[in-house]
Amino acid sequence: MAFKLQRGVAALILSIGMIGCAGLGGGSTSSAQVDPQKMVADLAAARWEALIKGDFAKAYSYLSPGTRDVMSLDLYKAKIRGGIWKKANVDSVSCEQDQCKVLMAIEYSYRDIKSLETRLDENWLRQDGKWWFAPRR
Repeated sequence: MAFKLQRGVAALILSIGMIGCAGLGGGSTSSAQVDPQKMVADLAAARWEALIKGDFAKAYSYLSPGTRDVMSLDLYKAKIRGGIWKKANVDSVSCEQDQCKVLMAIEYSYRDIKSLETRLDENWLRQDGKWWFAPRR
């Protein structure tokens, strides 16, 4: 009887320990979300990768909900002049509360010039816990 009781207590302690560890694991995920610079840099790079590949529907999905409310996918596609971008790199990200400024280095071609580079500032906003690209009007 004592053996069954010890085994039951050990199982209970093990269960509580596993629940505690699961709770700690969730904490590490949320701490990864605390670094907005990294998260926004990854999002900005992914958005530009979609633009370079000509996947305008995917690039559109990064737009803020407010922007998508006033600009349809078809209108967005009509405004985008694809096929000129060659490379895009995140130069820097600076964040204050729910807003980040991203400086992008964009390599593109124009007419007979095969490789030009420019810098673009982007605005990213956090809304309902998610980061969105907010284009200038």
